[in-house]
Amino acid sequence: MKKSLKNTANIGFISKGFIYLVIGLLTLLAALNMGGESSGTNQALKFLKRQPFGQVLLMVLGIGLLCYSFWMFVRCFKDPENIGNDRKGKMMRFGILITGLVYTFLAFLCFYHLFTYSPEGSSGSRYINLLGPSLVSILFIGIGVILVIQTIILMVGIIKGGLLDQFNLEGRKGSYIMRLVGKFGFFSRAFIVGIIAYFFLRAGLYSGSHEIKGVQDAFSFLDQSNFGTVLMVFTSVGFISYGLFFIFLSRYRTFED
Repeated sequence: MKKSLKNTANIGFISKGFIYLVIGLLTLLAALNMGGESSGTNQALKFLKRQPFGQVLLMVLGIGLLCYSFWMFVRCFKDPENIGNDRKGKMMRFGILITGLVYTFLAFLCFYHLFTYSPEGSSGSRYINLLGPSLVSILFIGIGVILVIQTIILMVGIIKGGLLDQFNLEGRKGSYIMRLVGKFGFFSRAFIVGIIAYFFLRAGLYSGSHEIKGVQDAFSFLDQSNFGTVLMVFTSVGFISYGLFFIFLSRYRTFED
């Protein structure tokens, strides 16, 4: 595999990890009443924009996330690591394609915050309601089902260990610690995805409220529950672990030709 492609992938790992690290740190500070706020990707990008050299940060992060997306597309279509074309391989490559599309969207979200002024609040609900209540309910139920499936896949992969095998950490110094950090991070991500799935299913089936929910809403939901502070601390530290895991991948991951 070309060194330039490996470098592109590593830049992508660092960029993805940085986003989750910021989300986790902001939410942890909020849980400990130290000045943070329950945070999702959008809120993390707004936070970065307010910092010194914030526009430079957003530009670099957007380019980094495009690098990550590019690596996902290469893995899907070129299969440089020989994932294969059997049923399992095709399913895995399809998941990689979806991941690439998601992080392409996040990269353009960075550029959106870079070049536009966005006041607090979101108009997403107003636009989604233009589809009509019946269609929106079906859409939300479909999204909820997909997120439930994603949660199950993540949990099965964590328990069986196969989720971390794709990173080729075996034989590297510190690989045991890396896998522990990764498991905790992926577990926290699965937990949040499951809560977001619940939001979408509830909105589609029962409440008639078609507000789009995300990571920030999931953390707020935890905060309002029994043992809210404990759950928020646990999950936010998990997001920090998830972010650090991807940042450390730039050093510890091996690439199979």
